[in-house]
Amino acid sequence: MKGTLNHIELHTATPDVTIPFYKELLSHFEWNVVAEFPNGLGMSDGNASLWFFPTPDDLKASGFNRDATGISHFGVKLSSRPEVEAFYNDYMKPKGIEATLDTPEAREDFGPNYYQVMFVDPEGLLIEVFTA
Repeated sequence: MKGTLNHIELHTATPDVTIPFYKELLSHFEWNVVAEFPNGLGMSDGNASLWFFPTPDDLKASGFNRDATGISHFGVKLSSRPEVEAFYNDYMKPKGIEATLDTPEAREDFGPNYYQVMFVDPEGLLIEVFTA
């Protein structure tokens, strides 16, 4: 039996900032809004979806730490190095989104064509845009 990833739900302590950030970012990658609520958003690439909802107030104090147990980062795969470079130059730079972890860079240790740029969302979740 084969299973496929269908969806991931992420909670945000700052939905007024983080949800619009993801709506614009994922729309850039041709994802579609599948549901929009007063305080929530679901977007899909046609295979998997990401859902964003506010963190309950009584749970906000712990904050997000990508090095703790749980999700560290997620990746969005593009078809070529020029597409990753265009995303960095034409999307990230004009919006003042800083690349992190010494990227963009080629990662030959991951494969001969692996090239990535990494950055964080408004709450510190690491996002990798790459080609392999």
